[in-house]
Amino acid sequence: MNTFHPPFLNEVRRRIGLKKYKNVKQFVVQHLYPDTLRLLLLLHEYIPISVVVSISYSGSDEVIEALRNKGIKVVTPDFDTLDTVIINELKNCFKACETEKHQLLIHEVGGYTIRILHEFFDTYLHHVIGAVEVTKQGVWEARKLKKLKIPQLNCAETKLKEIEGKMVGESVVASLDYILRDIGYAMVGRKACVFGYGWVGSGVAHSLRARGMAVTVYDTDVIKLVEAAVNGFQVLKSTSDVGTYSVIIGASGTLSISKNVIDGASSRCFLVSGSSKDKEIDLTYLKSQQKETRAIHRHINNHILKDGRQILLVNEGYPVNFTGSSVPDEIVEFLFAELIILIKVLLEETPSPGIYPLDKELEKIPATVWLEMR
Repeated sequence: MNTFHPPFLNEVRRRIGLKKYKNVKQFVVQHLYPDTLRLLLLLHEYIPISVVVSISYSGSDEVIEALRNKGIKVVTPDFDTLDTVIINELKNCFKACETEKHQLLIHEVGGYTIRILHEFFDTYLHHVIGAVEVTKQGVWEARKLKKLKIPQLNCAETKLKEIEGKMVGESVVASLDYILRDIGYAMVGRKACVFGYGWVGSGVAHSLRARGMAVTVYDTDVIKLVEAAVNGFQVLKSTSDVGTYSVIIGASGTLSISKNVIDGASSRCFLVSGSSKDKEIDLTYLKSQQKETRAIHRHINNHILKDGRQILLVNEGYPVNFTGSSVPDEIVEFLFAELIILIKVLLEETPSPGIYPLDKELEKIPATVWLEMR
């Protein structure tokens, strides 16, 4: 592990008085990077981890090995088999809950497990204390459920999450810039369109402009379009009016680069996801329109369409910022510190079923520690 990195998470843990909780174990679904390793190893001392399910489009072999060396079970499914693996691992965990008389805490990003619990394990939910979640996607998954039967505590919409989100936007552009430079392609002087002007999307737009691109923004929320216009960006009024852009980036958190966008995109346009999973681009439609595909870089596939256009898909439609170093560790650890606080609240206050954001007063703890330790 990186000895240069200050023990920020451990200091937050000390200040809130996180203790060892008997008869509780964690079920974890996470991206596996060095910052996540520090979080998981710390938490494992207090709430043992039954299994870590790695999200396939992110992570490192070194982190997986380090977790396994500590006796933690790690499974690494392909993204297409992620649900199946989570189902199988939950079955094992619930058997252990019944045998060993412990409860399960769900620690995840993306809302995969909370959805699967309600679809397949309704009769086992009495073994689940609740879930903690970092992402908006995970909160959205919980809100989609007809009836949420466990508490979900989240730090998806805190002020520190907003700060991190804007830096994710910068990371999306930095990662894309690195890939494009690798093929001799310059962003400067070209036109880009950003779909979504939330925290990540606004960070993307500002970062593209800083690299010399002319940036247009589209959002389904007219208030966000006003904000983009006030910030000096052009705004797009029709999703099919995209024929002049060299780069189109989806950062909405949902499907944004749709059939209309793909049909209207110019030849040699780069399609990029700055969101989570592979939801931002209509990959099914894109593939239905292709005549052939050629890899022109390890992170770029050229989809040659039946109409002759060439659409350049970056990182197979998965987030471009996961192709290399994403947001600096000390920024991501804002959220990990908040996650530790959420775990303590969940275990000690045992809230009823529902969705609970982190209390604003509690958010001041990691902010204070972070400033003191820089």
